[in-house]
This record gives sequence, structure tokens and C-alpha cells, in this order.
Amino acid sequence: MTPKARTSFSFVLGVMFLGVCSGIVQASVVIQGTRLVYPSDAREVTIKMDNNGASASLAQSWIDEGDPTKGPEQIKVPFLVSPAVIRLDPDSSASLRISYTGEKLAQDRESIFWLNVLETPPRKEVDENVLQFTFRTRIKVFFRPRNLKSDVDLVANKLDWQFKKSGYADGKGKVENHPGIKVTNPTPYYVSFGKIEVDLDGRRVAVKDEMLAPFSQGFFPLPEQTIQVYRKASVHYEVINDFGGRRMLEKPLSM
Repeated sequence: MTPKARTSFSFVLGVMFLGVCSGIVQASVVIQGTRLVYPSDAREVTIKMDNNGASASLAQSWIDEGDPTKGPEQIKVPFLVSPAVIRLDPDSSASLRISYTGEKLAQDRESIFWLNVLETPPRKEVDENVLQFTFRTRIKVFFRPRNLKSDVDLVANKLDWQFKKSGYADGKGKVENHPGIKVTNPTPYYVSFGKIEVDLDGRRVAVKDEMLAPFSQGFFPLPEQTIQVYRKASVHYEVINDFGGRRMLEKPLSM
């Protein structure tokens, strides 16, 4: 997972310049994983990060509740990350230790948080007037209660898909009564999609995907030009498992 570069003189400016210079430079500090699962009965979990660059970097780490614009000093979450700041020499590795502090979280479903790692090259005296690049990586952290009865490996098969007309927000306002596909997640787990495509009489149409929360429904609008009656329709969806692996499934679409 290669994060986008951001130019900044501080954390706040780093957020403001989200996406600037993407593709020009690459992060040196890389997290070994795309997600982290925290079992509720675990004392702590660890995740490794490597500095693959040619120079040392400082890495600041924290967990947030989903708002990427907030700095660590603005956030209260039931987790501690240690070390919060660490220097990584070239070609070296370190482990982050994450521990749950015991505050009450839902016990009938997963809760989601985000692990942030902000990489900053150490500033040298001669660099006072030089623009500095920082990089931030965010990965999902799933807090998983021990007593969940459903098998997480079977979640993708339990999703229910159907054609539906519904309202949704398109960024410009609310769109009413638009055809699309509705998906229902009857399980206590989050579902992360890699992609979603609808097969309409043999023609594949990609739809925008997003993560689906436990015991919730999602609606994915179809492009206007695809709206008509079809004899046969199915949905092809790719789900991402706990280890970042991907699995493709197909299900018929009910009307």
C-alpha cells in the first residue's frame, strides 16, 4: 500500500494539502498490512512497519474514529499506540503495539477505527527554508468482540442483493427515486469491497463501492444509460478479507 504524498510544514497543513504531488515522491515507511483486527480479549496486537528509504524518518502513530482531518491531540479513542513517535533508520523495522484501554464498545458487532502513521524526514539545520514532504498512511482497525456467533469467512455469501429505486446523495444534493442495487448485510461484521460490477444481459457495469457496516444496508446507483428492463442480471463483487486477500463472488439480482 503506497500512500499519497502531502506537502506540509505541520500536521494541519499536511491535511490541507491532501493528495498534492501524488506520484512525484513515495513514502519510505510502509506498514506491513492493509488492515488490523483487534480481538476484544487480546492484551495487545502488534503491526510491523519498515523504512525502505535511504534516509532516516520519524514516524508518528495514532488511532482515530474516522475523521482524517483531526490531529492526535483532538481525538479520544479506547486505544493506546506505542511508541507514539519513533525514529526509523534506513532499512530498519519497528513494531507498533496497540492496546485496548477497556472503554465500553458494542459487543454484538464490530467497531471500526483507523490507524495513522505520519512519516516526516528529520529536519536538518540547513533545511530551514526548504519545503518538507510528509506522508500519512491510514489503515482500518476492526475491534472484534469475542462472542460474535457468525463466521467471518461466510459473511460475503450472506449478503443479499436486489434492484431498487431509492434516494441518494450525489455530492450536489439528494437524488430521488434513482434505480440502483441495494445490498443488505445481516451479519455483525464490516464488509470491505474491492469492486462491484453488475452484469446486465452479459454487459458488465461498474458501480461505486463503499464499506458496508454490520446490520446495515447500502445503495449503489446505476448509471443513467443502463436503466432499462433486463432478462437476466447478476452482481459480481470482490470482498477483502482480514489479511488483505480478495475473493470474487457472483449472485443473481432479484427485482
